[in-house]
Amino acid sequence: MNRFIRTLLAVLLVGLAPAAFAVQTTEQIIRNLEQEQVKAAITRDRATLERIFATDFRIISPNGVVSTREALMTLLTDGQAPYQSAAYQTDFVRDYGHIAVSVGMDTVVPNNGPMAGKTVLRRVTQVWQRQKGVWRLTLRHANIITGP
Repeated sequence: MNRFIRTLLAVLLVGLAPAAFAVQTTEQIIRNLEQEQVKAAITRDRATLERIFATDFRIISPNGVVSTREALMTLLTDGQAPYQSAAYQTDFVRDYGHIAVSVGMDTVVPNNGPMAGKTVLRRVTQVWQRQKGVWRLTLRHANIITGP
């Protein structure tokens, strides 16, 4: 191989190396997990939800009820789908080492209940914990936004 081609290959490899070895920040990981979470809830993908939610997960729903992971899995994956549509926007993530807290906004259209067919906005706080090197959702609290 001539010197020009070797030099060109070396320059290309050095230029691509940072992208190949880039490490995602906690914020990027959490933002990605939150998008996976909303997609899995809509598609009723229990395996993905079980991967994201910690086994000791708890949720505080807008009506103040505290539920377990299994209760949420049942709601999201058994019987009638709870939502016609859902979207999630992460506003910010704070990394505290092995714990991270995210705040965002859910926009959902429920299939049943008094808000069925209507767009519902919810402010959401989520607590993530690094368990065996993997971020898992351990707590979620959602409030319905009723005013401006």
